[in-house]
Amino acid sequence: MRTEDALRKIGLLRMVRTENGALAAEADNAARLAKALMERYAIKAEDVPAASRLPAFRMTWIYWEELLHEFGLQLRHFGHRGNAAIGVDKIVYINLRTTLWWIERKCAGGAQSDVRDWGVESLRTYLNQHGRTFSLFRR
Repeated sequence: MRTEDALRKIGLLRMVRTENGALAAEADNAARLAKALMERYAIKAEDVPAASRLPAFRMTWIYWEELLHEFGLQLRHFGHRGNAAIGVDKIVYINLRTTLWWIERKCAGGAQSDVRDWGVESLRTYLNQHGRTFSLFRR
């Protein structure tokens, strides 16, 4: 491997973060690999190009499916958009490309958007705080 290849890989590894949808263990592993490459090829932190805000990898539905499965919810998706019913009055919508998710609550005259955030971990936090109030067993 050449130094240019190591620089490119370090830049990509730095983008593997929990905010971009990676699990904590994956983000930790990526940081360790980047550090090892930097030490092996004597690359300084300032020599590595700045990471962009886009995810380092193309996100898949597996992360979202596993998260929703933890709470007894079923993900339905088509293309890059998905949703899951939370109880009888809430639906979580997910955009795979941007990792944006939002909750809509049914109310008189339509639906109202309650929460909007990015990433798998922020949805996990929301469901831990609010997700236990609905029944996991629907008919």
